[in-house]
Amino acid sequence: MSLFRGCPGAVTFREVRPEDIECPECAAEVEIWSDEVTARCSQCGARVSRELGPSCIDWCSFAEQCIGTEKYERLKKDSSVEENAS
Repeated sequence: MSLFRGCPGAVTFREVRPEDIECPECAAEVEIWSDEVTARCSQCGARVSRELGPSCIDWCSFAEQCIGTEKYERLKKDSSVEENAS
């Protein structure tokens, strides 16, 4: 059993919570989880995104181990898609 529990900076990714953001197309509330970059609006189908901002997954060598491989790879992929869209 590992004693590695992760850093406080990874709490957003380990203990996820829903947030509501406004759809830029129809102004409906869209639920997006704190570990997600994008979601679909249930009213109009638009892709709604928000910036996660800089986080430990961008620089920490233990990030993948800390939050898990699946979540780490998904977040890195979603972040790169958002950067390329800008």
